[in-house]
Amino acid sequence: MMVSVSSLERDAHEVGLWHFRIFLLLLTLTAPPLITLVEAKETFYKGKLVDIGTHRLHINCAGEGSPTVIFDSGIGGFSLEWSKIQKNLIKNNLKVCSYDRAGYGWSDSGPQPRTTARITKELKTLLTQANIPGPYLLVGHSFGGFNIRYFASEYPQLIAGLILIDSSHPQQFNTDEFKKPKLIKMKPIKNASSFRFTIVQPIIANNFPKKNKRVARILMSTKKSLRTLVNELENMEISAIQLAERSNHTPYEFPVVIITRGMRVWPNDRLGNRKEQQWTKLQYDLENISNNSAHFFARRSGHTIHLDEPKFVTDKILSTIEKYRNNTIKNELTKMLAVNLTTYSIKFSINPLLITKQNNITGLSRRNKIEKYLPINEWLDNSSLAQQFDVKKVNLSNDFLYLK
Repeated sequence: MMVSVSSLERDAHEVGLWHFRIFLLLLTLTAPPLITLVEAKETFYKGKLVDIGTHRLHINCAGEGSPTVIFDSGIGGFSLEWSKIQKNLIKNNLKVCSYDRAGYGWSDSGPQPRTTARITKELKTLLTQANIPGPYLLVGHSFGGFNIRYFASEYPQLIAGLILIDSSHPQQFNTDEFKKPKLIKMKPIKNASSFRFTIVQPIIANNFPKKNKRVARILMSTKKSLRTLVNELENMEISAIQLAERSNHTPYEFPVVIITRGMRVWPNDRLGNRKEQQWTKLQYDLENISNNSAHFFARRSGHTIHLDEPKFVTDKILSTIEKYRNNTIKNELTKMLAVNLTTYSIKFSINPLLITKQNNITGLSRRNKIEKYLPINEWLDNSSLAQQFDVKKVNLSNDFLYLK
């Protein structure tokens, strides 16, 4: 999450009132805005607003390629926090979409309660209405991890993989360390016209992209944003129950990457130590949600790993896509050739694709084997995968098949 109020999502795991005192302080602090709300909405606007029936959601897509990468922020976060990673991924022949959940960023407010089940349904409608087909690689930070896991359980046929960034865990509220505290209702702001001149000051993360900090401060200070933040926090335990029931503890078959922060975020005392240990334990437990999982620690990151180490996150996304594409191509070629391609090592670094022979088939030379079993030019002409993955050129040698 990008703002300190969104750290309340993490603090919703805690027992105590100090973080809610901070929340109340944020609601009472005022300061002259650096830019107006109108400027924030118009000058910095990217993407489009899509009508999903009850309200409009903002989504910003760029690039081309498959699978499509979709980002879901933590509580209080919105699309601009993914700008660095989105820019890096576009360079690698990928379509990348960041969106604002209802109530955040440029999106309209949505129906309440703001739960994972409702959010997931809205995201699916958004992708359908915006004509953004799967497969999707879903990337979720913190509470966003709830949402993308629920989406994957609801629509597994559309999923290429999941990236969980210091994700919340549905069992966290069953632990003594992370029992959900009571939230204090936010008083409505009556004078909307004066609100643009009286900005609640969220504390933007130091590593948030500098050119976007001003607009982030404005958009995260609106009535709709703060009300949404509170509502998502109030219903976070319900969201956890929804996820636990929907996933039914059945492991996914597609790749799941867990990225956990390496730096502590709680105080260096007995309670803080217990929370750190419990959080790490829950992160390790996330490995069990897939039969194809991998777990990494971002040693130089706090909770906002995607802001602390965007390159680290980018690399994990790219390697997951490489894995998905490798398996997808191998499965298609296996069906087409009626030969088991486990004798081949496939390396697909987004583009190009390299198929390397690992051992010989009795009675066939390497070159004969490749020519006999891999009519690649025919595959290139007829395969939708070759088109999706932008595989264009073939170089054939005695030792390997190289698609570029």
